[in-house]
Amino acid sequence: MRGIVGGESGRHEEPPMTKEADIQIACNDYLNFLAKRYSFRHFHVPNEGKRSIYLHAKMKKMGLKSGCPDIIVEYPQGKLLYIELKTPKGRLSPNQKLWAVQSKVLETPHFVVQGEIEECIEQVRRIVEKYIPLQC
Repeated sequence: MRGIVGGESGRHEEPPMTKEADIQIACNDYLNFLAKRYSFRHFHVPNEGKRSIYLHAKMKKMGLKSGCPDIIVEYPQGKLLYIELKTPKGRLSPNQKLWAVQSKVLETPHFVVQGEIEECIEQVRRIVEKYIPLQC
């Protein structure tokens, strides 16, 4: 939602707020592009959104875990890394913080990528370049 900032003489519109879904889509598109050069596959676990109590309970019984990162990347030798995406003002939920702590204990790389779309794409690029080998 946009708002007006400033007094009568200095009025200007705030830019629209970036939504996490927009960052998710942009990073997914970018990862699809990088997958042509690097050896990995990635996926998203649809863990967000409002659901009926029945559907939420059913999904939980099926193994859905609260706090699961937005993107899971699998790369050679059975390795994984997690990427949690956040808007510039986004904060980790308690379950997301717990997931990060558990990832550290399990020695699974876990990243919180935060910012506007361009910043997030740049952070994802650096993660892929550091951890994932180029295709042969």
